[in-house]
Amino acid sequence: MLPSAGGPARLGRRRLRPAQLIVLSFVLAIALGTALLLLPIAWQDRAPTLLEAAFTATSATTVTGLGVVDTPTFWTGFGQAVILGLIKVGGLGVMTFTALLGLVVLHRMDLAQRLGTAASTRAPGLGDLRSVLATVVGFSTLVESLVAVALTLRFLLGYGMSPGRALWNGVFHAVSAFNNAGFALFSTSLMEFVGDPLVCLPIAAAIISGGLGLPVVAALRRHGRHPERWSLTVRLVLV
Repeated sequence: MLPSAGGPARLGRRRLRPAQLIVLSFVLAIALGTALLLLPIAWQDRAPTLLEAAFTATSATTVTGLGVVDTPTFWTGFGQAVILGLIKVGGLGVMTFTALLGLVVLHRMDLAQRLGTAASTRAPGLGDLRSVLATVVGFSTLVESLVAVALTLRFLLGYGMSPGRALWNGVFHAVSAFNNAGFALFSTSLMEFVGDPLVCLPIAAAIISGGLGLPVVAALRRHGRHPERWSLTVRLVLV
């Protein structure tokens, strides 16, 4: 029996596995970030090459932290904001981010999104996804906000930065640290603050909190008072 028109295409879409959805989502995010970084509004003295823009977008989305240009002097505020957005999306997980948008805007999540988000977040079951999404977004926002406030006050009062610059530096480094991205808005990274605990300790707290990982945070939220229910992963990470 001959397949109906469009049958193979539909089958192909149906066979797209969660891991493939995650890869495709990351590729699309990187492509969008690359295009934005190539815009004249994103760079200062010279236009980036395609490789430089793509490398930066890839590094930010995958929260790798490697750079081929100096972030504070090469990119404008817009370019830095693009990098920050990619770090946030990559840290949450692209599938987590798109599923969250689907829940907020459409109040629903289709099966493909649910499978992809479950794989991305390592959620134990599809029924837990709403709770997992709420946990990861709430936890990340809380930690990043607290660290951003601490850093902003330190940059403002301790280093004489303008309120706007102090706030931007505080937010950028809080998000970068929580997502273990490694990007900084200082050419020497954080080397000049090596002797300042009011900068280093909030950054360290954000790195450790983000390094726990979503599965651990979600498990602690559900079974925090019942250690006997903790999985081997949770026990190993905490130890």
